[in-house]
Amino acid sequence: MVNLNRFATLVALVLGVLMRSNRTRAHFVKHTDATDIPVCLNKNAKHHRTMRGLAGWGHTGKGWFYGLKLHLTSDLHRRVLALLFSSGNKADSSMFAKLNKDLEGIFVADAGYTGERLAREFHIEKKRWLLARPRSNMRKLMSELDNLLYATRMIVEGNFRSLKMTYGLITSLPRSVNGYLAHYLSGRAYGLG
Repeated sequence: MVNLNRFATLVALVLGVLMRSNRTRAHFVKHTDATDIPVCLNKNAKHHRTMRGLAGWGHTGKGWFYGLKLHLTSDLHRRVLALLFSSGNKADSSMFAKLNKDLEGIFVADAGYTGERLAREFHIEKKRWLLARPRSNMRKLMSELDNLLYATRMIVEGNFRSLKMTYGLITSLPRSVNGYLAHYLSGRAYGLG
């Protein structure tokens, strides 16, 4: 663990170089989503001290968690183009523009990114569009192309599944903030390789 913490800065630099390389050959269709990264069990959250300043309570379809969120954008070929970490209570839509500020294309996202204001602010004529899946209580006409693009959205979930199951992204073993961040970055770097 000490060596992992020591080389965390180097891993972050390598990860940045890999993402820049991926951006040069990125597909026009991109997917953005966020996943939960609990730092401890819910019953231990009240006493968890290590990530107290960074972690927060968040809610997903699976329920409540105490931890961080990993926001990720990948292309149609599962190449990771951008990633950010935030507190668990940060809204997905609030991180979208910051995550994708330098990217162009069609961005396919889930209902967490629905909003006319976000779509309007993010849109650049003939360069980038946000295609967010409408919530179940919304009425929106969808074209056949919209349905085809929404069907590809599960590609970004494959990145999350790989990180969590193969590279052990979720852990409560580190005993420092640097330890947690080094673990997350090294897992992401291995997932890119």
